[in-house]
Amino acid sequence: MTQRTAGFTATTKAKRDVAVDPQNKPPPPPGAPAVAALGDMHLGDGSSIPVWVAYDAQQLAYAAYFVEPSVDGRERVRSCAIRFYLEDGTVDVCEPRVDNSGLDQGKLLKRHRAVASDGRDLTFHHLRVGEPVVIYGREYNVTACDDFTREFLAREGVVLAPNTEIPDGLIDEGPSVLGTIGMGLRGVGGKRVFEDANANASPLGVVVAGAAAETKARSIHWSPYDRVGVNGPKKDRFDRRVLRFFCAWDDRANEGGALVRYTLNYYLSDGTIEVLESTGIHNRGRDPFPKMLARSMLPSGGGFAVGPPGGGANGAGGYVTVDDLRVGGVVGVYGRDLTVYDVDEFTRGYFVKEKGRTLAEMAPRAVDDGARARKVAPVPPHDGIGSEEDSLRNCVSLVPRRPPKDVINFEKNDGRTLTFTAAHPPAPGTLSVDVDRRFVITYYLVDGTVSVYEPPMKNSGHVGGKFLERTFEPVKKPGSKTTAYGARDFYVGNTLVINSFAFTLLATDAATEKELKALGLA
Repeated sequence: MTQRTAGFTATTKAKRDVAVDPQNKPPPPPGAPAVAALGDMHLGDGSSIPVWVAYDAQQLAYAAYFVEPSVDGRERVRSCAIRFYLEDGTVDVCEPRVDNSGLDQGKLLKRHRAVASDGRDLTFHHLRVGEPVVIYGREYNVTACDDFTREFLAREGVVLAPNTEIPDGLIDEGPSVLGTIGMGLRGVGGKRVFEDANANASPLGVVVAGAAAETKARSIHWSPYDRVGVNGPKKDRFDRRVLRFFCAWDDRANEGGALVRYTLNYYLSDGTIEVLESTGIHNRGRDPFPKMLARSMLPSGGGFAVGPPGGGANGAGGYVTVDDLRVGGVVGVYGRDLTVYDVDEFTRGYFVKEKGRTLAEMAPRAVDDGARARKVAPVPPHDGIGSEEDSLRNCVSLVPRRPPKDVINFEKNDGRTLTFTAAHPPAPGTLSVDVDRRFVITYYLVDGTVSVYEPPMKNSGHVGGKFLERTFEPVKKPGSKTTAYGARDFYVGNTLVINSFAFTLLATDAATEKELKALGLA
């Protein structure tokens, strides 16, 4: 007890040694310098709160750009965002992602304490609007910052220049080299990627209306992955709308050639085309190449030549448009002539409503694939061993399986039978001893099989017992190989032929009459 009390006293004294809990301390007063705290990570002048507590989740956000050479010799301007974290003096660089840009975008520089070009740690003194900053050999031109950054630095006595615009990106005036590699006007950094965005928008969502324009208010929780522009790209009623054409390429004239089917997708939002090889066709003896043409602008005429920038594909031929595609027409895809033989329902409705084509024009066309009618091997006759359904499994599979059972029918009719007393009908050539014989015929509702039992009779000259053991399958009617006897064929007075023996049903019992009423046959 003494030891526990002593320990409690020591703990209480240790807590009293701390004057104020840093986590519950109020924020630093306005005007308190933060430079010293950011430099040495200790308690700043005028405040007893650690810097990582005072400036938790606060960051300085800048819009910047850097220039890199393009594949065709021109220069590409890539916009990005630089964030400086006040809590620990770290920095990261992010580039907003652009669909189909072909660039490795996103996080360009992971968050850490970076080193400036002068060999010292990078601080917010190196990040000034209108001035370049070099980080690990790459020069970033800072063009703007958000309201929080400008207000924070004003309190620290740092005056920033007004926000400026980011220069235009690479304008792809023609396919040039990009067109030859399948990028077309959607080339990396191309005009089509940015044409729907606000021309004066920065990665921070800042709209610049001149050298003295003010920064649009944004939250400090801004994400560098936001889409370009304040309100995002302009909406297009054909966005995510794709016309699908089913095409065929006939290469049977060449040795080893075949008829290959493709799916051509035309994107209404930008006029690009992709060609995919149809799936679901196996064992063709061809290597699988799912994508014949990546999404790009398709030069008209089907040739390979690409003209100079600004001159269009093939010099002056232009590109394939939606008006060039029709059912029954031919589309040239870099030397391959694809015949359009059908479209999907959305495409058919689009051409009827938007282009005024008739349903007859959009009707599917027949394709001569040259396939021969498959010869079906005849089913061999049943050899009498086992059931016919079970024996047929050996003809359709190398490893036969048991025929499936109707579980619902089994649960409903298991144990239910129709029982009749029968005799051989009198006929020419029938002996009197056979006419006097009596039989009990049982019909099993669960599977339609039949059994015949002959009760023993003294001095009849016949051994009683099983006349016909329960069959493996329903008994077929005379002269038919498929139609079997059913429950409605079992009634008093009817004559059945079972294994070439004729039986006339003479009477039944009360249980059978009840079953017949339940089946609606009485």
